[in-house]
Amino acid sequence: MLHHLRKRKTSFVLTICLLIALLTAATAYGFGRGAQGPDVYAVQGMLKSLGYFQGNITGTYGSETEKGVKLFQKAYGLPVTGAVDNRTLQSILWAYGNLKIPQKPAPTPAPEKAPTPAPAPEPAPVPNPGPETAPNNEPGSQVPEPSAEEKQMADLINRARAEAGLPALTVDPQLANTARLKSQDMADKNYFSHQSPTYGAPYDMLKRFGISYKTAGENIACNQTVEVAHQELMNSQGHRVNILSKDFTHIGVGIVSGGSCGKMFTQQFIKK
Repeated sequence: MLHHLRKRKTSFVLTICLLIALLTAATAYGFGRGAQGPDVYAVQGMLKSLGYFQGNITGTYGSETEKGVKLFQKAYGLPVTGAVDNRTLQSILWAYGNLKIPQKPAPTPAPEKAPTPAPAPEPAPVPNPGPETAPNNEPGSQVPEPSAEEKQMADLINRARAEAGLPALTVDPQLANTARLKSQDMADKNYFSHQSPTYGAPYDMLKRFGISYKTAGENIACNQTVEVAHQELMNSQGHRVNILSKDFTHIGVGIVSGGSCGKMFTQQFIKK
């Protein structure tokens, strides 16, 4: 049976790294309909990001979760049981760790530019420590300067790239703004997923804010400190691939206070 995630905020990180650690620590693993808890919540979030789960992420393993698991198992040639066992979890982790944002071709110019629809009303922002961390949710508006923590995380990423013989990523202010908005949205609406109920998939969000790219990627984490969040992301194969990718040239880091871990972290990568 899967060990429950520790509740101590100092070590509670809602990234794939935890599930990998739990899997390697367990000799027998499995849960199905009727199960509840953070492990179910995490699996639902990964399946939703992969497009196999259409229900709400509640942490309760019901019929919709079972349906999503069966669809995933069928797609990956696994026994279609509807329950999450060792092999199914390994496959979900592998698929989620290798999740890439689809590359969309540039739209064909229309004879007349359609008016940009007004964005949906946003929830009242959660107060932040200072003006430098307050996100700007209006496309085209002036964006705030990166906070000290956001600069620190970008520096840690570029240090890791330098150690791997890779060029540094350029911090893009517009990309940092969308990353900060994504972190704020996760904190406000209490979810942890690449799929946002407000902005949609990451590429939808980039398009909404007028950010053009050839290739894009996103890392998310939930933790209390920059150092631990960075280390956990580096220890996760899928997240490490994004951080050390030769395909990316620019980065935006968004960190806000909130969520079940203390802080929400979003790293968005693009190649221009």
